[in-house]
Amino acid sequence: MLRVAGAVLLMAGCIGSGWSAKERLKKNLDDLYRIRQIFQMFQSEIAYNRAPLPEACMRIGNRLEEPYRSALLSVREEMLADHGESFLNIWDRQIGICMRKLSLAEADKRLLLDFGSCIGYIDGKMQTQAVEQYIHKLDISIGRMEKDMADKCKVIMSLSIMGGLLLAIILL
Repeated sequence: MLRVAGAVLLMAGCIGSGWSAKERLKKNLDDLYRIRQIFQMFQSEIAYNRAPLPEACMRIGNRLEEPYRSALLSVREEMLADHGESFLNIWDRQIGICMRKLSLAEADKRLLLDFGSCIGYIDGKMQTQAVEQYIHKLDISIGRMEKDMADKCKVIMSLSIMGGLLLAIILL
């Protein structure tokens, strides 16, 4: 009886481990959706509102939840403090802090960090075009992840169930 209970608990643990891995994949996709939304907000603020970068960071930051809110508001505060630093350096530092809390792939992290280099132009039209390019790159990444997500989730859950069964059989 005790062995059966142990086997059931082992199976539950393996399934829970697979479920956790599946949820991490979903969170990664949600983070990509949120980043695309941020890029679109920047595009809107630059193209339609003609907002300067500090004001755009404040408006966008106030509409987002953590960790994006604090990162964008910190970018705004450092830009207004005017310590002679470029927007790219400020963006890299603050978004780097924000990314520690995100579960993104390295390519997606690089895309988010590189965004700071495209948005530092004086010309609003160039900024808008650069943001469109980054949105397009992010859409490609999101499409690839959505395509692979269903298969990966099935494989993860199948392997966790089969691994749990195998361990239960071995231990019985």
